[in-house]
Amino acid sequence: MTGTGDEAYDIPIRCLAITRFTPLASIEAMQTDICHALRCTGVLVQEHMHSDYPNFELFRHQLALHGRHEGPRFVFDTNLNHNYDHHGQSIYDAWTLPRFSFLTDSPARKLDKLGAFPNIGMIGVVDADFIELLSILKAPGKGAIPFQHAGPPPRKRMRPTAERPIDVMIVGNVSSKLSTAEWLDSADKGDPVLRRVLETCFEDCRTSDKSQWSALLAHAQERGYGISTPSTLCDLLQSLETHVIANRRRDILSCLGGYRTVFIGGGEATTDLAVDPEIDVRGSLAYLDVLDLMEQTKIVIDVSPSFRNGAHERVFYALSRGAYVLTEPSRFLTHEVESDLGISFLPYDSAGVGNAVRAILDRGPAELDTVRQRAVAHYADTHTWSQRVATLMPAIQKLYWPSAAIAA
Repeated sequence: MTGTGDEAYDIPIRCLAITRFTPLASIEAMQTDICHALRCTGVLVQEHMHSDYPNFELFRHQLALHGRHEGPRFVFDTNLNHNYDHHGQSIYDAWTLPRFSFLTDSPARKLDKLGAFPNIGMIGVVDADFIELLSILKAPGKGAIPFQHAGPPPRKRMRPTAERPIDVMIVGNVSSKLSTAEWLDSADKGDPVLRRVLETCFEDCRTSDKSQWSALLAHAQERGYGISTPSTLCDLLQSLETHVIANRRRDILSCLGGYRTVFIGGGEATTDLAVDPEIDVRGSLAYLDVLDLMEQTKIVIDVSPSFRNGAHERVFYALSRGAYVLTEPSRFLTHEVESDLGISFLPYDSAGVGNAVRAILDRGPAELDTVRQRAVAHYADTHTWSQRVATLMPAIQKLYWPSAAIAA
């Protein structure tokens, strides 16, 4: 078996990539792009497409073959989904089969899956602050590393600004229609102290680049509210995150009149949105169709206030299509914003989003084309999946095969 540190391999690393079929989400496209980046480093990747109706016998055969391989090998999956037991033990631990899981959400949304994660596993997080949250949640495994969202290589031909008929595009579900008062009524459990904690935490998360989990713990400690279990913490964080995102998206959509704007998204509150009648509301679309529309868009607005030390994949996929990006303030993107590399931060006050859009469009097509050239070059060197994999693979090799000579 591998992993003893004594072998000298003259064969490349193998990876079994387990991909979930998610045509209306980005996960499938991202994992395909990550697999391409892995192959470019010399990793031999076999992909398995998983769905609600899998050919489980085929999958079991693939996994068994991968597990029996005596050279360096690992399993790559997304969002901790593929936990399997072998006689009451994680199959990965039983087979000494390393596993890397790419966690695209807050760990607070995956507590149940964390409990089944193998001791031999490693987690990649899209926000570096989540490493500390995983520690607080006492996540099993070998630890976590930053594996921020990224994107594919940029398109070879970029439409100039003058050939982009859509001024603004917003992508994202609106999963709650509750006002802040209604949300507090549903979340405070009749406890006035908890209500005040949530109320002040919401304001803090809405007006700063603090991570939601650290803000919640700080406000709870300040007011003497005890969060006694990981389950309680995660329940509160999920409720807070859902409201922060939905509130922000509703507010921004209500302030975007006067532009050729396309909104793509679903969720229970979508039909009740108070949006300008000029906004083209298209509902949910297949992710590849969204990417096609990004190529026709001048500005993609990313409304994802969950990642204050990371960024949503929409930021990077939009850059790969040559769109300018307006996104949530994030410590991870400070350099790009300060250096005018195709990204600006949304104002914390949603009422200012129209002025932010106007300031970008007023730069004119020629200047925006110049910015695009600079931004795409920086993106290609810094924020593609190839850069993320270049950080991942040395970490995997150091952890699982520290003394082995791995063929490229």
